Amino acid sequence: MRSTLNQPRHHRHYLCRVTRLSLLALQGKLDCSALTDDPRFQHPGWQRPLQQRLLQLWQAWQQPLQIWLNGLDLGEPERANLHWLLSQLSAASSPSNGPFNPQIIAATRQSRGGNLRRGLRNLLVDQVTRRPLAMPEAEDHYRPGKQLALSPGEVILRQPSFELIHYTPATAQQYSKPLLIIPPPINRYYLLDLTPAASLVQHALQQGLAVYLISWRNPNPSHCNWGLNHYVRACREALTTVLKISASDQASLLGVCSGGMLATLLAGWLQARGRADCLSALSLLITPLDARLQTDLQRLAGSATQQRLRRQVWRQGYLDERSLGSLFTWMKPEQLLWQPAVQRYALGEALPNSPVHTWSHDNTRLPAQLVEDLLDLLTRDPLSRQGALQLDGARIDLSQLSLPSWHLAAERDHIVPWRNALPAGRLGGDCQFTLCRGGHIQGLLCPPGQGRAGYQSAPIDAHDTADSWANRATVTEGSWWPAWTGWLIRHSGALQNASHPVADPALGPAPGRYVHQL
Repeated sequence: MRSTLNQPRHHRHYLCRVTRLSLLALQGKLDCSALTDDPRFQHPGWQRPLQQRLLQLWQAWQQPLQIWLNGLDLGEPERANLHWLLSQLSAASSPSNGPFNPQIIAATRQSRGGNLRRGLRNLLVDQVTRRPLAMPEAEDHYRPGKQLALSPGEVILRQPSFELIHYTPATAQQYSKPLLIIPPPINRYYLLDLTPAASLVQHALQQGLAVYLISWRNPNPSHCNWGLNHYVRACREALTTVLKISASDQASLLGVCSGGMLATLLAGWLQARGRADCLSALSLLITPLDARLQTDLQRLAGSATQQRLRRQVWRQGYLDERSLGSLFTWMKPEQLLWQPAVQRYALGEALPNSPVHTWSHDNTRLPAQLVEDLLDLLTRDPLSRQGALQLDGARIDLSQLSLPSWHLAAERDHIVPWRNALPAGRLGGDCQFTLCRGGHIQGLLCPPGQGRAGYQSAPIDAHDTADSWANRATVTEGSWWPAWTGWLIRHSGALQNASHPVADPALGPAPGRYVHQL
């Protein structure tokens, strides 16, 4: 609104372009070839004159939009926020969401309105049951311990906030320095052990690594004070247990997303206490190390939203799973919100279910204090300054870490953009950075043999930028999993006879109890 007064001429030029393109669209002469591969417009009915004109009118205001946005006299943060808002409007106003969608018209004719009746019933059920937006029906097709999370093992420790799983070896010999996996406290851990064909846990076991994993409890209001201090202490307790059980003086850590932040803070705390020699290596997958770069998550949670969120979580004691699921849905609305809504409410069809769908909708709650601490990391970025973050009595300075580290980011990650995962200038020690194809989830689920997989990789130092690293990175076709385990094995000691987990009837086998907890 401010720019309309400051730059009226710029706005007039945009309106003139939109008007000219709209006239072409009404005549059916606007080029829409950019939508050829868009899954929303694959139905043959989009080639009809009416639908073509709707598509072209929708494109008429978007085609000159980037030129208009670049020409605005705005600061870069404001420009990025406006770009995000316009992308939301673009996704919401797509012709595929309206009554002229040829797929909806065909379904209505064929079923004589049955699709609309089913869709209305679905909508009412979702409202009554408070299901987060449009999501697959709750089914028993995929359950942890039945079809998912099938790697054999035993729970060797159960604490109020986590269970520790020791997996059964897949080889006669294993490397002497074990691996402790720290998954994110958001959603369940079994994305890392999804199915036998797509299990990072199984892959690590098959390479001779001794694998332990934390399964976080789904918190309730009584756990509202569980913050970063609590979760890092829990990781520290798990690490102590792993070292004791394995009779090793060192272990390596693998952290994923917010679990990677916990692993990093644990390493920083041990460094500050002079105890980092118990770690041999650190692996961080899609972990946001640099909060200085604006992300869609930060744009979605502006200062006013953060204040409302803080009041809500302290009133409830936690951030509920519906709000958490909605947050990630709005970060990719055309794929995660509008297409499922059309399918479930307009076509009256059940949404497809799969192991990944099951995991992505198996949301958990987040304790109020952890929400508070994560917001502080995103907004204040204390890890960029030596000692700006105090954790359990120690001032964290990641630049003092001398651990070798291996980092993974994904090219199309909408939650942790790959530049935010760059360790340059943040961590000491030798850092290897890998950029894989795919998005936040697809990048992780990359077993050997998967088609179209590939990655770029090169060491990275404190003076590197994203561009300077990319200029010398080597491209490899295939999965990054073997490259990671190959690197980790070099920091995992010598081979020895494999150690099998000891079964305890009081604790039970993997996947444990907490993964089933509502």
